[in-house]
Amino acid sequence: MLHKFIICSFLVLIACASDNKESDRNVAGVKHFYFEFIDHVQTDHSKQLIIDVSSIFPQYDYIMSEGSAAKGWPFYGTVKRGSKVLKAEMMPPHSNVNRLSPIVKLDDYNVGEHTMKVLFTLNAKNDSTISITKESFKWKAGKWHKFSKKLTTDFNINRNSRNQMAEKASKTLIRYTFK
Repeated sequence: MLHKFIICSFLVLIACASDNKESDRNVAGVKHFYFEFIDHVQTDHSKQLIIDVSSIFPQYDYIMSEGSAAKGWPFYGTVKRGSKVLKAEMMPPHSNVNRLSPIVKLDDYNVGEHTMKVLFTLNAKNDSTISITKESFKWKAGKWHKFSKKLTTDFNINRNSRNQMAEKASKTLIRYTFK
């Protein structure tokens, strides 16, 4: 009788482990972007914009889904940071949740995650326009390698309030992590 109990218990454990592996295969991966800013403008406005945007990025994880795309620009959706998202909820070709954290939070490269670096460079186009360029890199063979093309967007600093500017810039830059 004890022998049958042990065998049954063992089979239940195997079934549970197999079930967990199957459900793990259905969970979207996480592409963790560690961000940093380079500020070539060096004004109070550019410094505050970096502070504001840096506080917005880590509030959520970001996904691309049919529902978020249907809502329009910026086309991504938000989920509670650390949430498990099923691949079936994602819109192909997107299969990863995007997570953004300050580069100072990066302890080790590629340990248990898909580690990326995103660099945002601020330049003054003129007195009323700041250009922000995004570049992505992945860690490979002990150094960062370019992952995607540069994307640049201009922001009119006179047209928007501080909060509007931070919201617009953060939405645009988060959207750019998907490209």
